[in-house]
Amino acid sequence: MTCQGCADSIDNALTSKEFTITSNVNLDKSELTLEANKDITLSEINSVVKELGNYKIINSGSDVVNNFIEFIISKKTLLIALLIVLLSSILIQVPLENFLLDNWMISYMGIFFLIFSFLKLIDIKGFSVTFSRYDMISKIIPSFAIIYPFLELILALSFLSKSFLFIAYLLTLICMTSQCIGVFISLQRKEIIRCACMGSSINLDVSYLTLFENLIMIIMSFYMIIALV
Repeated sequence: MTCQGCADSIDNALTSKEFTITSNVNLDKSELTLEANKDITLSEINSVVKELGNYKIINSGSDVVNNFIEFIISKKTLLIALLIVLLSSILIQVPLENFLLDNWMISYMGIFFLIFSFLKLIDIKGFSVTFSRYDMISKIIPSFAIIYPFLELILALSFLSKSFLFIAYLLTLICMTSQCIGVFISLQRKEIIRCACMGSSINLDVSYLTLFENLIMIIMSFYMIIALV
């Protein structure tokens, strides 16, 4: 929330709901206190709040397990995609006599970019609008957000065919670092920004999971560059 008007809008929207007995939104503390006449989930509250803009209510209680479960459920699409990438890259190594870390990393990065480029290419314009909100390169060069899905596809083909690997590692390092910095800044500012990693067709907010996803790719590409040099 950026002003009292935001707080009042959320308060009025929740007060108008049948399940609400009392509602109070504190702008200074960014807190919502809600008394309801039945059990209400965060998802139900957020379905009301999200209609007003980029707002999201999180549980400030100490129930770590429930918070963790809710986080996992909210990020399930990204987690499923990452799990598919991980399992696929491991299974590719099964027919080989020896498990080589370098080969696994190349497979992982290739499948990663192949899946995520496909999701971005479905709606390039929608992706570019969201991506440019946090990617550092896109903020300087707006057209980069349009080009990026195609760049990911090229990187996928490069890794899967094991061609021009040094250039692919270098581009991966640069692109992922740009995104990582942008995501970190957004998280520090507590901004609620839609994550563009899975394109515009899947509604997913930027989170520390997004940051972790980018860091993994940065570590892999940096390691492979050092190994080649």
